[in-house]
Amino acid sequence: MALYLVSRTDHHDYDEYDAIVVRAGNEATALKIATNGKEHERADGSNWWDADFEGFEHDGSNLTVERLESRGPAGLVLGSFNAG
Repeated sequence: MALYLVSRTDHHDYDEYDAIVVRAGNEATALKIATNGKEHERADGSNWWDADFEGFEHDGSNLTVERLESRGPAGLVLGSFNAG
């Protein structure tokens, strides 16, 4: 396993993440961890995405993934959150 830095490619605001570091077996798994969340249904039948890492798009379109070397189990190592 390796560490992966997942970073935003767009502007971030208060109460959003701009980067996280995760441990994963490959870039695809790192991106899957970064884009995790839950979909909720509103009373009107429309849906909204509640991301685990606020500001990260569900499809990963505003993210880059960079491999860093390390060993250990899969999971979040560090999250960079911009509190407002």
